[in-house]
Amino acid sequence: MDVSQRVVSRNCPHCNASAQASDVLPYGNEEWPMVQCSSCKFVYLKRAPVYERLSEEFAWEKTSTQEREAREQREPVKQGLSRAFKHFRQKVLKRNKLPELIAKYIPGGHVLDIGCAGGGLLAALPAQYTPHGIEVSKALAEQANAVVAPRGGSIMHDNALNGIARLPADHYAGVLMSAFLEHEVEPLGLLQGVCRVLKPGGVVIIKVPNYGSWNRKIRQEKWCGFRLPDHVNYFTPGDLEDMVTRAGLKVVQFGLADRQPTSDNMWIVAAR
Repeated sequence: MDVSQRVVSRNCPHCNASAQASDVLPYGNEEWPMVQCSSCKFVYLKRAPVYERLSEEFAWEKTSTQEREAREQREPVKQGLSRAFKHFRQKVLKRNKLPELIAKYIPGGHVLDIGCAGGGLLAALPAQYTPHGIEVSKALAEQANAVVAPRGGSIMHDNALNGIARLPADHYAGVLMSAFLEHEVEPLGLLQGVCRVLKPGGVVIIKVPNYGSWNRKIRQEKWCGFRLPDHVNYFTPGDLEDMVTRAGLKVVQFGLADRQPTSDNMWIVAAR
């Protein structure tokens, strides 16, 4: 496969303005240039890997390990502190936002996890949920299917955009996209697909890195939200809310606690 077949060149995924007039940012590189749209100011990778490369070459289980090892070498003290804080928050304070949001907004029914990896989140869902997923990594899709099949669920091995188009309309009580939308080459199209497959009143719960965070502005190129070429979209709170509503969804939770400028991540809940 030649280079032209291994990457996709992108216009702005937020407003579709040509990338040619965009400002090049210092956070990318020659192979994966990061730009800011001259029209709407959205930040994104000008080029991204084609979906086929995400199935194995850039599969999450490979790139996440590589990224973790690289960070350990660059900043071992910071990474150690980060792990300790995460453990304290989840094990001691018993705070894990996603299960709380699921319990609050999805009473039961069919739940779809887009980018479900090995099915760990789906396996942890209580019995009132029937777990389903879409996963582009072949190895992880097979692993996840073994987890959900005994509960009457299913896993689709495909990229998210193709996968969502193959699913029935008005079917899911909830859709989960935790740390996924930043990876999607066509995020607006995916959100529109999510709107189609949700039942009336069904919700989507989204977590993405917060490009507008103070930490990103302070740490610059060392910010943990930069991952090339995995993360192709970089959302500010305003960008995220605007794209969600343009897809036909109604925001039901996106308060200051969900998008704190001191946090590297933000959460939004939207309903059909």
